[in-house]
Amino acid sequence: MRDEVFSGVSNPKPFSFDEHIVDFFDDMLGRSIPYYSEVQRMAVELTQHILNGNGGTVYDIGCSTGNTLLRLKGSIPSEQNVNLVGIDPSRAMCEKFAKKLSDAGSPGRIRILECGAEDIDSFPDARVVLMLFTLQFLDLPHRDCVLQKVYNSLADEGGVVIGEKIHADDPEMDAIYTGFYQAYKMRNGYSQEEIENKKKALENVLAPRRNSENRRSLESVGFRRVDEVFRWYNFSVFLALK
Repeated sequence: MRDEVFSGVSNPKPFSFDEHIVDFFDDMLGRSIPYYSEVQRMAVELTQHILNGNGGTVYDIGCSTGNTLLRLKGSIPSEQNVNLVGIDPSRAMCEKFAKKLSDAGSPGRIRILECGAEDIDSFPDARVVLMLFTLQFLDLPHRDCVLQKVYNSLADEGGVVIGEKIHADDPEMDAIYTGFYQAYKMRNGYSQEEIENKKKALENVLAPRRNSENRRSLESVGFRRVDEVFRWYNFSVFLALK
């Protein structure tokens, strides 16, 4: 369904991943995150590389409607002993993901946990953890705590793939990139009204950090190799290996 959630809204409420958003969410992702499909493809490719034919568990924190795990499930041979776990605090998103699995007719090795990452003590048997545009929605004090739990849970040679909306370190460059991003959304069919309404709805909900801060967080919890593998103006993807 086409995303028109913020069209004709006079006083937008704070953004929430609830039943009012879920049916439009896949369209919202595709039209709001630059190269969204390619980022997913990269996440699958990087996950396969980290697994290297071995078993273990792949966690997708903030899995929403399950797009990434569904792509990953189709790419891993059935004989490979890999479990897939989607984690999301939104009941509406988890139910939508479960319906996609049911419609596909083969839920197989995917489990869905309805909870927040900050409420989980550890990630058993973790070899890969995906966090695609997830940390930016967590309260700042919780972000490094979640990263530390992820690092502590990962097997040696395990890794994380993290996608984030970011601020550039240079404020003037950040303003330029913000303008380019607005033009991107307008090219994808969003009106100025929709863009402004969504911006208001996301205030105090989505809090991007500077790219240097995200790198520093990954290094501070212990990751020995950290690299930015994708960048589009104010969107970035990091790979971090234990």
